[in-house]
Amino acid sequence: MATHLSWTGYFLAVGAAVAIYYVIIGIRYYRQDIKALLNSKSRFWDRPEKPPPMSKPEVNQPEETAEPVEVKKQPWQSEALFAKVEELSSNLRNSIWEAYQKGYEKRDLIFLIQILIKDFSAIKGTPFREAINNVITSESAKYGFINLSAVELEELWKEV
Repeated sequence: MATHLSWTGYFLAVGAAVAIYYVIIGIRYYRQDIKALLNSKSRFWDRPEKPPPMSKPEVNQPEETAEPVEVKKQPWQSEALFAKVEELSSNLRNSIWEAYQKGYEKRDLIFLIQILIKDFSAIKGTPFREAINNVITSESAKYGFINLSAVELEELWKEV
């Protein structure tokens, strides 16, 4: 038996082997994503600022005499925009299925999605954008089709 090895040496060797294993796996299977992340223009310091913190409303009147206050709706809270989001997500589902059936390549799929998003440009600056990204990702994964990275999803919206 090897009695000259200490537990510290053993754990360092195993840790190094595991680290090398995951680096090889990362390079082999995630090479394009890593390149896209390193080459992207959006760095950590270019991220948009956090929204301002929510302040607590001041209570000046007792509850009994308080009158109902009208809540202003944001432009993205309209039913018409929500209907557009539903229509876009339906179109995306159908188009991704069709692209899968016809065997589109990645660049063709990206171009198809950009064309669809361009027709619904009102959604670009709204919180629904993340939901649309989730639809694209889930539908692509559902068919085991082309998976788009976060950087590529961001590029879809920049082209619109």
